[in-house]
Amino acid sequence: MNEALIAHQERGSIDALVLRALVRKLVAKGLLSEDDVRALLFDVAKRMNEVGSEQTDLEARNMVNEDLAPAFLGPS
Repeated sequence: MNEALIAHQERGSIDALVLRALVRKLVAKGLLSEDDVRALLFDVAKRMNEVGSEQTDLEARNMVNEDLAPAFLGPS
């Protein structure tokens, strides 16, 4: 694999870790509520183009509940 691609992928992993840590810290300090995080994640999930079009509300909500919220807020 190309060294630049590997470095980019590693950077993406680090960025994701930092972002999740930041969100958790803001929630812990009460500056951001879990509902705020879930609403933001829902907006992002709704716009994801997984199958050629935006997700339905149900698909986006499932994505948030099953994948995104646990990654950002920890297991429920």
